Formats: sequence, structure tokens, C-alpha cells
Amino acid sequence: MRDGFEELFRSHHSDLRRFVVRRAGSAAADDIVASTFELALGKLPSHHPHPVGWLFRTADNLCKADVRRQAREHRAVRDAVVFAARDDDDDVDVLLGLLATLPPAQQEVLQLTYWDRLSAADVGVVLGCSERAVWKRISRAKAALRAAWPAPEDRDAWDQMMTVGQTDDH
Repeated sequence: MRDGFEELFRSHHSDLRRFVVRRAGSAAADDIVASTFELALGKLPSHHPHPVGWLFRTADNLCKADVRRQAREHRAVRDAVVFAARDDDDDVDVLLGLLATLPPAQQEVLQLTYWDRLSAADVGVVLGCSERAVWKRISRAKAALRAAWPAPEDRDAWDQMMTVGQTDDH
């Protein structure tokens, strides 16, 4: 494979790089192209009928993975800034403490909905249930949190915190 690999690299490196730049931008292109050829060296069978197609598909998958990674990093930074800027750290601590008392399934549906900002349809895919079931689970989990909330006068704080993480389709 080494002989064929060197020829594959020389013949298609620049084409593959242009392809990756269009999909992921020039900042990530060199790393993605290098990773693509590294994978090809280890996994591409020497008798593959379409090695160029394999390269481009692998590069496309790596581009998609890079976009997902960047989105996760962006959400993490955004969430850190949001929580650092909050003046009501006591409410956040109370909420996190109450979340920990919920059954794991209720914790998960709330985290996917509010922290990860997934739509009910996407949460359903993650949990393996219908969108309607997701809404029911969210409703039950919120009711459990509301019932456990420390004092009736804090209901405004509850309502405010539960709308902070929702997307438009919730």
C-alpha cells in the first residue's frame, strides 16, 4: 500500500485540501487533510475500487466531526460565561442540588432540553421515545422540581430560570 499511498497522496492532496477548505475553512483544513491521509494509510485497503471517493468521504466525515466539536466548544464557553455572569448563584446552587435529587431519567431530559438546548424531537431521538413522550417527561420533571423548590416566594426565580435555556421551539 505504501507505493500506492504515496501516489494517492501526491495526486489528490491539493484537490482534497480544496474540498476541505470549502467545508471546514482554511484554519482546520491542514489538520483534517492530514488526518484523512493518516486514516487512509492505516485503513484504506490497497484493493479498494474507489480510493479517491474513500478519501473524500473520510474528509467529509472529519469536517462534520470538526463542526460538531466547534459547536460543543462554543456551547461550553457560552454556558461558562452565562453562569459566571449570574448574580443569583444561590438559585443555581439550589437548582443543581434539586436536579441531583431527581431520578436519572428526569435529570437527563431536563439537561438535554435546557442545558444542551435540544428540541423535543432531538431529545426523543437521544432517549429513544416520541416527541410527545419527551414533552410529558419534561412536564413531570419540572413538576417535581417545582414541588421541591424551597419557598413559595421563589416561584418567580423558578420561572425565570426555567426559561433561560429553552430554544424557540420549546
